[in-house]
Amino acid sequence: MIRSVVVAFAIAALGTSASAQPWGQNQPPDQWVMNCNLERGRDCTVSAMIDGGPNNLLGTFLILSYSVAYNKLTIVVDGRGQSAGLQVDWNPFITTTACSGGECTFPPAPTSDLLQQMLSGQQIVVQASLQSDSAVGPLQQSLNGFAAQYRRAVAAQKGR
Repeated sequence: MIRSVVVAFAIAALGTSASAQPWGQNQPPDQWVMNCNLERGRDCTVSAMIDGGPNNLLGTFLILSYSVAYNKLTIVVDGRGQSAGLQVDWNPFITTTACSGGECTFPPAPTSDLLQQMLSGQQIVVQASLQSDSAVGPLQQSLNGFAAQYRRAVAAQKGR
């Protein structure tokens, strides 16, 4: 049941806005996608749905999203997030406990550093702990394509 709700949320977050807006794009899971919406003012994001890969028997996944308008990096998990963290390449692992519901957000200072790492990095590792004492991850995702989608999101945010 919870998985169905999260899958519906993921499809809505990555697909509905993209199909409703002429500047959005809808791509399959495990790829970076740029999307703009007008829900709370114009905001263009770069997101990826990250899953456990072919050996993922439990169907665990999460959504990593960067908001250009708000300079906000968010991890959406299946369940009530308690903390989340990520690591780009061999840089230090950075965590946040700023979680509400299934969404964990990184504060502005690490977000700027993480963004720079993501723009030049090769791979990201993401994990989250849930209030039910379970964990999601660590899940790996290639950063291939992130920088190009980020440039598209910045241009769309500026209205170009």
